[in-house]
Amino acid sequence: MMLQALLAYAERENLGDADFETVGVRWLIPLHRNGQLAGDPIPLAENPNEKKPRPKAMSRPFTSPNELNQGTKSHFLCDTLERATLFLDPKTPDKAEGRRTQHSYFQSLLEKAAQAKPDEAVRLNAVVRFLRDSTATVKLHAALTEAKAKPTDNTTFSVEGVNLLDSSLLKTFWRERRQKQSAAGGERERRICIATGELAETLYTTEKIKGVPGGLATGTNLISFDKDSFCSFGLEQAQNAALSASAELNIRSALNTLIGKSRSQGLVFNDTVHLHWTRKPVKHDPYDLLITADPEALSALLKSVKEGRRYVRLEANAYYAMSLSGNGARIVVRDWLESTVPEIERNIAHWFADLAIAEPDGSGVKHDFKFGALLYGMVRAELSEMSPVLPTQLLHGALRGRSVPLTQAALAAAVRRQQLDQDNKLNPARLALIKACLLRSPNLSTLNTQPSTASMTECLNPDSRDSAYLCGRLFAVFDRLQYLALGGVNAGVVERYYASASVTPALVMGRLFRNAQFHLAKADGGVATNAGKDFEAITCALGDTFPATLDLEGQGRFALGYYHQKADYRRRTAERKEQQAAEATK
Repeated sequence: MMLQALLAYAERENLGDADFETVGVRWLIPLHRNGQLAGDPIPLAENPNEKKPRPKAMSRPFTSPNELNQGTKSHFLCDTLERATLFLDPKTPDKAEGRRTQHSYFQSLLEKAAQAKPDEAVRLNAVVRFLRDSTATVKLHAALTEAKAKPTDNTTFSVEGVNLLDSSLLKTFWRERRQKQSAAGGERERRICIATGELAETLYTTEKIKGVPGGLATGTNLISFDKDSFCSFGLEQAQNAALSASAELNIRSALNTLIGKSRSQGLVFNDTVHLHWTRKPVKHDPYDLLITADPEALSALLKSVKEGRRYVRLEANAYYAMSLSGNGARIVVRDWLESTVPEIERNIAHWFADLAIAEPDGSGVKHDFKFGALLYGMVRAELSEMSPVLPTQLLHGALRGRSVPLTQAALAAAVRRQQLDQDNKLNPARLALIKACLLRSPNLSTLNTQPSTASMTECLNPDSRDSAYLCGRLFAVFDRLQYLALGGVNAGVVERYYASASVTPALVMGRLFRNAQFHLAKADGGVATNAGKDFEAITCALGDTFPATLDLEGQGRFALGYYHQKADYRRRTAERKEQQAAEATK
């Protein structure tokens, strides 16, 4: 079904031009009709105002990477600076001879096009004249070096202000050349295409997919049978998974387009790119909310699901999502989802509802957590610190709904970061993820009769009798009493004891309990009195002993209890200050 969904997307978007491809072009080299430079190379970008502008997307004549890998050929009209202009990389002198061969081929294509299309001969000959003028190319190389161009950047040419890639005559030349090459290839074997189910001439090799992280720079293959052990029934190469030329083109075009879209959305985590699309066009893709967490759109979605209304009037429109990574020259499909738009909308609404948690200052409830914020809540600085499969597993859970438990690895990573983080114990994204993991625990079915499920609320739950949650609340009270008695200290209760208290409360909480009594006696005022009441209420609910150890989910509930109590204290402080300010103005 995956191949059929990609085919349908390509047909819907009118993709699949066998003779041209869209690539990022970084430089435009302007020339006069006499073959001299008309100025410095012009940088091209989709959005020049971006911090790291992406190269401008342009359509260039397609040459198979399989041909380029022979080492003697190049693209037509638009290629890398090292192939098109011999702007060589000094770090790879061993490739210089091969690049000169490819550079000669680049010029020969221009000459053949000039002979076939005389109306473009003046412009094409200007480019050839320039490329053979060593003085002019040295001047160009100096300008490129000053502009910090890379030898692998794509470039093209303009003559008297006309971009050669825009020439309809040169496009016609390339299509005619490709048709002749295809006709000269002879007939292929006819088999049933696995994508269309039709009898057709099928391919022995497929073209490469661009932009898959972790794969080769030249591209990766979705279908590859390059070893005898991969083949069956005497079939060779891609005949083992036969595709017609048109089906392969459409599937490749759909993947290239979807990968480009996902990269522009930032949907690449730990060398895995996450794709999503619908069978019919939609105005609002619910997947986008996972990335943007737009407050208004999210509020409308949550409200529509709660009231049983559809956010967008869509019938049973199919929804697809997949995750891809590269392993050398091959694509690895990490995840595949086939659902419907209403189902995805409902699951994403439930995802944000399960993430809902009190603001750190207790002023309200926050739902709108971007997926990236959740991931960074589990690491110190870089996403590479976490398991490579973790982002894919979390997206899998968000899209599939509450019936699919969230991976315990996410809970373990978030709890561990909570214990180690000395600067931000009140990271709402991290605590929201912990709460969602607990609500979607694979062990939840065995906990339905226990008080632990009552701890996983948005705000402080004073009625919870879960020992781990109560220990977390009590730890926040210890921190509060220390602050009221001693003020700010360099290494307080939280910095010194949080990690051990959340794992082995019995070894730590007794000592902190005694210290808290001294702090309570030293502190004074109404705030201390209220903290003392919390101290008494929680200790009464806990009973005579602290838990000897807390398992992973117990550590998560400890973190929730601590966070909820701290947020509630901040809310009380803000309300007290508002009341005092109001009384002062009377």
